[in-house]
Amino acid sequence: MKATKIVMIVALMAFVAMAYADVDPGPNSLSIKISLKAAKQDRGLVHAIYQQVDPRALLQGDQVLYTAKVKYRKVTFVIYGKYKEWVKFFWMDPSDDAKEKAPKNYNDQPLFKSAK
Repeated sequence: MKATKIVMIVALMAFVAMAYADVDPGPNSLSIKISLKAAKQDRGLVHAIYQQVDPRALLQGDQVLYTAKVKYRKVTFVIYGKYKEWVKFFWMDPSDDAKEKAPKNYNDQPLFKSAK
């Protein structure tokens, strides 16, 4: 009788293991939520935003925060910012902080050309 119980338990465990063997947990995609100000610190991420985000599609509607999803280095970044921050980003108006930290021969030329 003990042998039968052990065989039944082992058989049950084998069926459970076979049932879970086919379950795919999906890709291990990492998603990070950061502000636009923090995203501007990484040049590669800035370039990815210019390539993947259309400013006309992003800045529609009347919202408090506008968010964009950008894939960069196998990571999905959810970047949020206010309307004025996004406008400054896409048209690269130098911020007051950049003017203060800039060298004396600083000119008001944008750092990047807008994506077309």
